[in-house]
Amino acid sequence: MKKLLSLLIISAFIFPIFAKISFGPSDLNENDEVLFTLSQEMTGINTYSSLFYTRIKNGESEAVPSLLTCYPERMELISGGNVLQLRNRYGTGLYNILSNTFSWKNVCKDIPENTLPVAPYSVSSDGKYICKIEKFKSANPSLLLQSVETDKVVELCDNVRQNYDSIPVKWASDSSILIYEKEGSLYFCNPEAVLKGIEMDEKYRKIGRGSINSVNWANERTIIYIDDYLVYQINSKELYTVGLYSGIIGQGKAIGRLPVQFNSLTDRFSVNSNVSALILNQNNRLFSYLKFQNKNCDYLDVIYSKPYIDSTSSLVAAYVLWDAEYNPYIWFEKLPFNGSKEKASVYMISTRAVSVLEIADANKPCISPDGTKIAYWAGGSIYVYDTSSWKRLAELAGEKVVSAIWTSKTSLMVGGEKTIRKWDLKSGISQTVLLSSAENGYWADNGKTIVADTGSENYYSYDKAAKIWRKTSPIVPKQSLENGRYRIFEGTTPNKRFENALYVRTVSRKAVTKPLYKQSTQKVAAPKKVALVIDAYDNADGLTNILSVLKKYNLKATFFLNGEFIRRYPAETKQIVNNGFECASMFFSPTDLVDNPFVVDENFIRRGLARNEDEFYTCTNKELSLYWHAPYYSVDPKLIRYGEAAGYTYINSLQTINDTEKLNKEINPEEIIQSYCDTLKRTSGGIVPVAAGFSQGNRTDPLYNYLDILICALCDNGFEFVGVDEIF
Repeated sequence: MKKLLSLLIISAFIFPIFAKISFGPSDLNENDEVLFTLSQEMTGINTYSSLFYTRIKNGESEAVPSLLTCYPERMELISGGNVLQLRNRYGTGLYNILSNTFSWKNVCKDIPENTLPVAPYSVSSDGKYICKIEKFKSANPSLLLQSVETDKVVELCDNVRQNYDSIPVKWASDSSILIYEKEGSLYFCNPEAVLKGIEMDEKYRKIGRGSINSVNWANERTIIYIDDYLVYQINSKELYTVGLYSGIIGQGKAIGRLPVQFNSLTDRFSVNSNVSALILNQNNRLFSYLKFQNKNCDYLDVIYSKPYIDSTSSLVAAYVLWDAEYNPYIWFEKLPFNGSKEKASVYMISTRAVSVLEIADANKPCISPDGTKIAYWAGGSIYVYDTSSWKRLAELAGEKVVSAIWTSKTSLMVGGEKTIRKWDLKSGISQTVLLSSAENGYWADNGKTIVADTGSENYYSYDKAAKIWRKTSPIVPKQSLENGRYRIFEGTTPNKRFENALYVRTVSRKAVTKPLYKQSTQKVAAPKKVALVIDAYDNADGLTNILSVLKKYNLKATFFLNGEFIRRYPAETKQIVNNGFECASMFFSPTDLVDNPFVVDENFIRRGLARNEDEFYTCTNKELSLYWHAPYYSVDPKLIRYGEAAGYTYINSLQTINDTEKLNKEINPEEIIQSYCDTLKRTSGGIVPVAAGFSQGNRTDPLYNYLDILICALCDNGFEFVGVDEIF
């Protein structure tokens, strides 16, 4: 049986991607008002406990319970920077910085059971407009432009790839111009004109070919655009002229030529504000510092050009910063080979790279509006540094930070796991305004005041009018589950997505017991189950991204290692093991065991599997598990028997498009992801394979770059990530 595409079994336990919902402590006052907590475990999002309020009437909730906490999964500044928008699985909340009040713009009426990570928005600097990607007119995601003031939405383009890191747009600093990517080309628009329906036809607003990586704003008036080798400078006031007459006058003024060809799919660049130099990042591997000479078509001067090399870590991402003197710094986000948390290094770039800062357990940088400061969070603190001297200016400790955003040159809103705080750098004062989560809720002052406990004896009182929270003195915790009319208790439920349910029992009149949320006791079909496999053939190009995403989503996967991968990438092989992932065998060589001129008998398979075992053990001092599959999923019944004779289990698979087919023809990621979803729906689950890279074949758009989208697509289609024993 030739080219039987195999989906492999995972022997490692995999955390479920579906929310595991549980009700926590409750408090019932004499006015039949209830405070209760609810927590959810979700892949890709920190587990947190939310506090709710409701009033009981006739033995059930009088209205939809009100959410009193707001976890800052995503934060944006809107309405001229005066309103902080907070988004999470429950909805969107608005905190008015000037009036110190909070309100929900929209909130779920039910408990969100099967939710995805909150997608990013791109907000204009004046906070008037939002760009986002959503499923709109069709099943394909669309790039949308929305007015904050009116909520009017206009579709800029469709068939856009969902992205959980960024939006393919770039705003002018004065918000007057938006540049966006559409079908391999770059376009611009005036957001106000688009929303009013008076913008000129799109074909007259084309900048040129390329992706959003091909363009950057140098300053509020100047756009730098790279096409192939040439670097163009475009004055924003001349954009409409360029769009109208690009066929006659070209794409702007050519001010330099790169020494290498720019690939807009894999390369990035950053330019300083006076357009004297740029940093070129080629495929997240080679970093070059280039200076413009005469602003003509001469080649740029190469001041520095070296690949990323670190014997202790692989590179996840790189961010370029410029100081007040137009000098570049690169922030490297790295994944250590020893399995520890991601860390960061900052280097000043001139004729050589000079280390200026090393940070353990750090996220990507958060830059102040004027570019003079940078904030990052690590451990239980957030730090602010000067981007010229790289001296620490301030530190705010107290809890793990989830997100942060600059509200001015000297102030931030800091979203933590427990609270959301205003932080003024000048005074050093931080003020809690909202709660992100709560461990318990209590009625104080004879049931008149709501008090929440966030842990470690930190208590906050709730301002019902402003809907904000203020720090209060510690109290003697006391909760009541009954008041003579009703009793609140946690009980079992047939709903497999809930660990328990919260019930209201009427005890003063006709006895009756009802769930506070009907959905929590409704029987639902068990989710279809899938498991994730990473195939490491002979190339590690996608490994760092894969490991980073798996750690972010808290997913375990089984890596099937080919002997060629182990021999070429010993450090990366150890990195897989050190991060706690189980490894299985993909034979000692990436050869097709069916379509080849060799005699593949039982002895050949035994020796090949044994050699892979020995090389893996020599490299890692660990043993491979006793699962295997043939390279490229090419198998026949004899190979399965030979492997069994050697003590290995070979798992036959489903027929589906596989990532390995990209060796022979280019299949875009959407096709593969859709094929997986369609096939797994028909078979009620199975195995999902992703290749870590290929040394040969067409790899212009590999699936590993879209692993987070694949994971979320499977979740969105009702699948649950589980271990192999739950599939076979």
